[in-house]
Amino acid sequence: MRAALLHGPGDLRVEEVADPVAGPGEVVLAIAAAASCGTDVKSVLRGHPSITRYPARLGHEFAGVVESAGPGVEGVAPGDAVFCGNSAPCGECHQCLRGRESLCEDLLYLLGGFAEKLLVPERVVRRNLHPPPPGLPLALAPLAEPLACAVHALDAVEVRPGDPVAILGAGSLGLMLCALVARAGGAPVVLDPHEERLAQAARFGAAATVAATRGPEDVARVRQLTGGRGAELVIEAVGRPEAWELAVAMAAAGGTVNLFGGCARDTSFNVPTARVHYEEVTLLGTYHHTPRYLAQALDVLAAREYPWAELAGPRITLEQLPDALAGRLHAPVPAKYAVVP
Repeated sequence: MRAALLHGPGDLRVEEVADPVAGPGEVVLAIAAAASCGTDVKSVLRGHPSITRYPARLGHEFAGVVESAGPGVEGVAPGDAVFCGNSAPCGECHQCLRGRESLCEDLLYLLGGFAEKLLVPERVVRRNLHPPPPGLPLALAPLAEPLACAVHALDAVEVRPGDPVAILGAGSLGLMLCALVARAGGAPVVLDPHEERLAQAARFGAAATVAATRGPEDVARVRQLTGGRGAELVIEAVGRPEAWELAVAMAAAGGTVNLFGGCARDTSFNVPTARVHYEEVTLLGTYHHTPRYLAQALDVLAAREYPWAELAGPRITLEQLPDALAGRLHAPVPAKYAVVP
């Protein structure tokens, strides 16, 4: 079978590898569709903490058909279409027992969706294989992985009907957050410097859009749109410390800021103490997803309330993936690609 193997930063190759064989509790998944994202681009460019040795498999948003199942597998059988979560919590550690499975102390990650087949470990089979809901094409199911992260973000905050919610960034995740906020009855205000993304935000439920300058003008514009108060909820979906600081400045007194976009681990940002103490602005973050958020994300996709197919990106083959992730395939480079092996 063919699989994309990362041999080191900048060295992604599609090669022939041995076909996987399912052991006890495991299944072999024939990949029907996978999706790329910014994390894949960064992983190829400079590596990633989840990559502990090379060559490494890539691809964490994928769905397919069960090709074979090992002894002891229950609930799925060869021929079943499934969306496969890219991780599985242990269910036994301190964090899992308190309902914080995204912080599992033994979280098992699964990479390898950029391939013709993938061996799915027993814990993932047991905890994070999902049949696609009726009406959801398997080609769109990989979007459930990033959408589940957005579902997690909205589950951690309160969106009241009519509340203005500022969303920094209109990439794929920003648009997903916009749709979920609109679905919950909020009024999303989406900020992004790219006009084409702002036009797309309107199709995903944005009540207003702002051509971002990535500076204090953005804060002033949000305050203008909210009667001078600021947004009751701000979600940062860019992943830069300077954007985190702008997000904190945009919140209304008593409001909440979800610092959703992941920054590099060695970075920091500044918060005015008055915002937190005297104005009671709440700061929080949400990371990753859990099996229940993935199930909810699949249901949201199946409802077809928004044009989710717009987020899937251009369809490419496995052989085109190295050029795509290196930015050599399209100009401008899309946020995602739909990889069909």
